[in-house]
Amino acid sequence: MASKLIGIEIGSTTVKLTVVKGNQVLAMVSARMPEGLVREGHVTTPAAMTTFLKNMMKENGIRGGQCALVLPPQIAVCQHVTLPVMSEAELKLNLPFEFKDYVGKDAEEYDYDYIVVGIHDGVMDLYAAAARRSVIEEYWSIFKKAGMTLKLAMPAEMAWLNLIARQENLPKKLAIVDIGHNSTRVNIFADGNFVMGKDIEFAGQLFDETIAAETHVDAHVARTQKEANINKIQSAEFMQQPYGALAIEIMKTVNFYNYSTSAEDKPLQDLYYCGGGSMIETLRTAIIKATGLTPHHITRLLNLEGVSGDAALTCGIAAGAAVQTV
Repeated sequence: MASKLIGIEIGSTTVKLTVVKGNQVLAMVSARMPEGLVREGHVTTPAAMTTFLKNMMKENGIRGGQCALVLPPQIAVCQHVTLPVMSEAELKLNLPFEFKDYVGKDAEEYDYDYIVVGIHDGVMDLYAAAARRSVIEEYWSIFKKAGMTLKLAMPAEMAWLNLIARQENLPKKLAIVDIGHNSTRVNIFADGNFVMGKDIEFAGQLFDETIAAETHVDAHVARTQKEANINKIQSAEFMQQPYGALAIEIMKTVNFYNYSTSAEDKPLQDLYYCGGGSMIETLRTAIIKATGLTPHHITRLLNLEGVSGDAALTCGIAAGAAVQTV
């Protein structure tokens, strides 16, 4: 019998929870956090985060259980690794040396995980991640006090790979564009493997600041106006400039990838969009116009029953964490 798993992503301003059992999504919810509760991927007040999670789960009828966390990019160090074919025990000994430029003398203070991308000619290609153990333990404590047990923790790229691995008819190459509040993340995958990613500073916060400057309100009021599309502000003429700036940066990322691949390879043509910013139709139009890519709603990637369209845009990556063991 399939067990329930709660996928969790804690962003810069919002917590997203996706509850999965078997191939069924039981719940997809998100909630805005108090300001300052998370800074640069780190929880500033663990007790307050525990209380917030408890209230969020209670309000949405979610009972505790095992959970899987999408690690913030500021916490997880990720890289491609090539090693001779070896056992799991040998990998445990050797992976820390692959991260020595990042972890330095603190290698023993980190936890390591990996996905085998391929094995050929006596070598194995891995996508590996490292995160400081003390940070993982802090999250474990936060979730435990909220009634959950942290079973898995992974970077966003691995969460998306979990979803990609479940699909049979995806394009050979695809980009996932996650438009968050503080930044936009572009991840590119080819042949079911993660190949590159880029963080772009243009995102929801820039749109809020633009609205605030034009309408003479503070950024919090501007965000409310944007999300509710008051007076159709999302499509206002003054919003075209920030939309265009983000669209051009996404185009540059895709073009860089296409130019760096073999001339015989077909260029990347498919874009899957998600994140709160992707709910803005005018922004999506600007991105597609700039990149020339074929757009797809992130629900096309989830392949799960009971998925809600709008909820999937914000909670899709949490679903990727939750299907790890399904």
